[in-house]
Amino acid sequence: MGAVFFVDSSIAAKWLFEIHTLFLIYIYAMARQQGFFSKLKSSLMGSSTAQEEERGKFAPKVEQPLDEKFVYQFTEGGGNFMYCPSKEDAIEELKLYAEEQGWNGLFIATPALADWANSLKLAATFENDGQYPAVMTGCEALIAFNGGIMIHSHHTGGRKLGDLPQHHVLIAYTSQIVENLRDGMTAINQKYREQRPSNISVIRAPHDQAVELASADPNKGRTVFVILIENEA
Repeated sequence: MGAVFFVDSSIAAKWLFEIHTLFLIYIYAMARQQGFFSKLKSSLMGSSTAQEEERGKFAPKVEQPLDEKFVYQFTEGGGNFMYCPSKEDAIEELKLYAEEQGWNGLFIATPALADWANSLKLAATFENDGQYPAVMTGCEALIAFNGGIMIHSHHTGGRKLGDLPQHHVLIAYTSQIVENLRDGMTAINQKYREQRPSNISVIRAPHDQAVELASADPNKGRTVFVILIENEA
């Protein structure tokens, strides 16, 4: 008679989550054989360790690219992520995602994204009247070191994060990835010298440790989906 093994449910859940995260990261790497995510698979699947051993333990440590840092931190916290080479690809991916989620429409909070409404072929509103379960906004920066997304009043129409629908789609571009919060604030200060935005917030994935440990956090119970688009040359 074969042996029977019992695994604690919490341990099994953790294993499944880690396997799922690595699988997603592998897919992102395969999506870009050249350039942006070309090193992602190797760095997260163990070959980077072998490369370091080959270079020697006393050689200078190779700095992980910012894009890889962000993707790893964000997806590790339970965030949903998709890389798209162009806006047209992003629109197609968002239509598929909305269909999978059963969304009947979107609240588009960022005025600069208003032209997406016709292309998406989804019902859309520019008022936060609660009729749709998802909101789409832009963002100011993607923070590599913690996987956060910096947004402010110009993206949300002056609304606080807690006032937005539960499902949040964020549109970002590759040029918006920065190392840390200080770099994100620097970008805001340089861009908005005259009309500094209010309600500057950092969105975190729902299973991010900081979110789960906080007694009250507007990121709790939210679904966050980042669509990262390649900047045109």
